[in-house]
Amino acid sequence: MDRGELRAALAAGLLEMRYQPIVRLDTGAPVGLEALARLNHPVLGIMLPGLFVPQLEDAGLAAELTDRVAGTAFADMAGAALAPLGLRVGVNLPLDVLLVPAALERLDAQRRTAGLDAGQIVIELTESQPVTDLAGLRRATERVRAAGYRAVIDDIAPSVPLIAELMDLPFTGLKLDMGLVQAVPKSQAARGFVTGTIAAAAARGLTVVAEGVEDRATWGRMRAMGAHQAQGFLVAPPLMAAEVPGWMAGWDGLSFA
Repeated sequence: MDRGELRAALAAGLLEMRYQPIVRLDTGAPVGLEALARLNHPVLGIMLPGLFVPQLEDAGLAAELTDRVAGTAFADMAGAALAPLGLRVGVNLPLDVLLVPAALERLDAQRRTAGLDAGQIVIELTESQPVTDLAGLRRATERVRAAGYRAVIDDIAPSVPLIAELMDLPFTGLKLDMGLVQAVPKSQAARGFVTGTIAAAAARGLTVVAEGVEDRATWGRMRAMGAHQAQGFLVAPPLMAAEVPGWMAGWDGLSFA
């Protein structure tokens, strides 16, 4: 799709949301959801983020995408299906959007319109762009935290530069990349990186979420290594908002914990 088609897709309301649950590794208790965008293309059907988000970002539409994702997610969180559950929701923000103060102002306005508390929102810094301005990111993160939001670094892996420096910024947590988590059983390097990262996060009081938890062995491994929360298909696939209450009613997290 060219830029015009991408903008038209956003304007036409083709963007849909799915919500993947996040649970505690020690008790199995649900704590939050990650809002994940889907594009319901009239010809191609449901498209995963990798097929359209990079195009939107390259076309300079990242801020518009973020606004639409946040607005939809906040409305869903305030709706009849999700509001009674008491969960937080994570919304992805690319670096160039997070650095612009007006983006947080728009997000804050959308949150207030939905009637949500800032403490229910987790802003996830995506890995799509390398960080080159740590001072600017510190200021942006301080604005986020001062407004009452949580903030996490998404998709931590050895390829992410300046990890120690990022963890020294006022984030509240980080998420271990799915591929990294799944590489731990067969890679000494991956095990060493995860062990060191979790230790460094613990020293800073950061919550660690392990992504890509797809079997009981990975659950037990991540818990033993010191991660706090799990996200992945063992817990649940990305769900429509209306499906989350049913999942939560049937979730027996204690069987894994």
